[in-house]
Amino acid sequence: MIRSNSLLLCALLLTMFQAAMCQVNLKSVDQVWDHYERYKEPVITNRFFKHTDVVSLIKKHTTSGLLISEEIGLSVKGRSINHLTLGTGKTKVLLWSQMHGDESTATMALFDLFNFLVADDEHKDLRKLILSSLELHIVPMLNPDGAQQWKRRNDLEIDVNRDARMLVTPEGIALMNLAKKIKPEIGFNLHDQSTLYAAGRTDNTATLSFLAPAYDYPKSMNEVRKRATQLILTMNKALQTKVPGKIAKYDDAFDPRCFGDTFQGMGISTILIESGGYYADPEKQHIRKLNFYALLNAFVSIAEKTYASQNLADYQEIPENSRSLYDVLVRNVSINKEGIQFRTNLGIVRSQIKSSDFGSMSYNGRIEELGDVELTHGYDEIEASSLTFTPGNIKLMRKSEWEVLSPQQELDLIREGYLFVKWTDAASPVGPLSARLLNLTNKATNTIQSASIGQQAQFLLSRDGKPVYALLNGYVLDLTKDVTAVPNVFGY
Repeated sequence: MIRSNSLLLCALLLTMFQAAMCQVNLKSVDQVWDHYERYKEPVITNRFFKHTDVVSLIKKHTTSGLLISEEIGLSVKGRSINHLTLGTGKTKVLLWSQMHGDESTATMALFDLFNFLVADDEHKDLRKLILSSLELHIVPMLNPDGAQQWKRRNDLEIDVNRDARMLVTPEGIALMNLAKKIKPEIGFNLHDQSTLYAAGRTDNTATLSFLAPAYDYPKSMNEVRKRATQLILTMNKALQTKVPGKIAKYDDAFDPRCFGDTFQGMGISTILIESGGYYADPEKQHIRKLNFYALLNAFVSIAEKTYASQNLADYQEIPENSRSLYDVLVRNVSINKEGIQFRTNLGIVRSQIKSSDFGSMSYNGRIEELGDVELTHGYDEIEASSLTFTPGNIKLMRKSEWEVLSPQQELDLIREGYLFVKWTDAASPVGPLSARLLNLTNKATNTIQSASIGQQAQFLLSRDGKPVYALLNGYVLDLTKDVTAVPNVFGY
């Protein structure tokens, strides 16, 4: 009896010690969050980095001795697909990013994680735990041809993430061969999604969304999928401390074409992570940090197997992704259309326009919805119940006069009701214009006289004939405040 009690006491003490160590490690991850700027890869400053940048960074880390790199295939255009290995632990984890070429947020975070894992600072115990417990296998930028031209599909125009069954693409073949070779226990499928998804039907952006993909049509739950779900719950719990209410989950309908669903069926506990939107973060740099934090929490949980304590029922509490956001929502504005005066709502979306070198982005704001917008929200919202939709005027001036206009002079003209400038002595350029507030036009009159679906979002909101807000290319200007620029306006 005494021996039995002693064994029970030892087991209890061991459990208490393990729980205490887990709390210490989670606290360490939060300290790493506070020190994130130390590890943020300075070479990557926006979303549009290319394969040459990735190869250069891989070389930096192979030289440091952090990781081993091998080429596991070539893209359609002959660019290398690189497999990176680090860590000496027994649990194999496979992560792959940018199988859609224009989804680069997680790739940025992976190189931040490499910088953390090679650093020499007060977080050495956390590094040791990860690298001694896990064997990490990472494929950054699986679709380098897509990244080169900032497009979703590869150069065969096939969606690599819908090629798990047919295996036509060299990129998909490389990933499948790697998974079969190393036989990981856990996989992370790293993507981006539209910034216009919400976490449920709320005004919270779906900043990160998760999915433990189904492996069959009945959406069965076996131990493999259960582990993926529990890891999602672990990351969700941590992320709620940083972006409360902004985490969502995807619908789990089975799709046998997809790698996540296929890998789940192969016995790899696979987690989909989708980087969505966050206010005033067009280059997704804060979301990059959240990816870094989520993956670091996952690594610790895998190393310590603490994910196993998560209750599967909690997964149902994570709201589903909902395409219910606009970039701008104007509520209850007065419009005169077809001789009828009425109040309605305008949902505005800014579509992206790639630069010719695929290294930057301009935007084109248009009206996507006109009418009842129940259960939808905007990143920016204007309550316009006392305001009227007002067309902008055209200011005539010589090209030389326009060239010397200061931002303040442009803002003053907008406050007077002008949204466009027409040069009287030359034709003006057409397309996106940066570092300006006023649009250019080659037309004698403004064709935007009322709100219409698909129309450019270039108009004023006025009270008693005086402009209060300007919508310039889908960007909101509060005319009671000083504004120097918007990302871009347009030439027509």
